[in-house]
Amino acid sequence: MAFYSFQRIANDMKELAGQLGMSRIILGGHDWGGAIVYRIALWHPELVTQVFTICTPYTAPSNKYASLEDIVKSGRLPNFGYQIQLASGQLEATIESRDQIKQLLNALYGATTSGGLPGFDVKTGVHLDRLPQLGHTKLVNERMLDFYADQYAIHGLHGTLNWYRNREQNFKDELRLEKIMIEVPVLFIAATKDEALPPAMSQAMDKYIPDLTRKIVGSNHWAMWESPEAVNQIIGEWLEDTMVQRKSRL
Repeated sequence: MAFYSFQRIANDMKELAGQLGMSRIILGGHDWGGAIVYRIALWHPELVTQVFTICTPYTAPSNKYASLEDIVKSGRLPNFGYQIQLASGQLEATIESRDQIKQLLNALYGATTSGGLPGFDVKTGVHLDRLPQLGHTKLVNERMLDFYADQYAIHGLHGTLNWYRNREQNFKDELRLEKIMIEVPVLFIAATKDEALPPAMSQAMDKYIPDLTRKIVGSNHWAMWESPEAVNQIIGEWLEDTMVQRKSRL
């Protein structure tokens, strides 16, 4: 499981930057990508100059471990109920063929049945019995969905789903971090209709990120697909502003 830890990917990104001849980099990400770029900034603060994330709030490392099951069942984050299913092994045991993977991805991108029933919800996860009944998602076209399915079919879902099984490994690693503050400029774009990562989860971010810019888009979790122009404009303007500020300090 250590291959899927935040520390491992942070070290990999530092090595990649070094091989590309880059001593300082700007990082951005969405969902797990957002969680990862925060952690790269923690593990290698000398490498990162700016961070932007879409939908993913920053959750600072803690010195007390709480399992995913405890967090969900306690009512702290009932919207993470789907992660229990994704970590359980049920999907790998059920979703094996390329066509089944395509049906799964279709559900994750918001497809519904003719009666309006979702193929996925954040509290319970994927409704496996509904997958064959789903219409096509409105967010991703057929060609792109086929491409994603082809790529996932090469190695299956196991590696991807390991991200949901690594909470304890990440906790143990992060006990060694010297700082939990992110001191570079950070842009956080919240999506008002995001049920998986609702904007309320970001309330404590100002405590750990002194130079935090908050923006909002009126979309669901797949903000980059649903509101690409708005997201790109926010990122572009923020990058321009922060680059000007950096140059003024030199």
